[in-house]
Amino acid sequence: MSKKPRIDHEYHAGKDKLDITIKGYSPSKKTRDAIIKKLMQQLESSPDRLIAETKKSKKARDKRPHNPQKNSRLPVVGD
Repeated sequence: MSKKPRIDHEYHAGKDKLDITIKGYSPSKKTRDAIIKKLMQQLESSPDRLIAETKKSKKARDKRPHNPQKNSRLPVVGD
């Protein structure tokens, strides 16, 4: 009797890494590509990712100097 296919996943918070393991099933190349494509679409459109990108853009915006030095004009002195 064969074992039923199962999917295991582990998330490593320190590395921000997700491992997905498929056991007892061997998908074809087309199926693997379709699975990866679908996962990437889900990840790129997830609200968590969009929120993280806006936080990064706000941090980048805040790194600019608040009061950049202006070229000062010296008063003309003379006759």
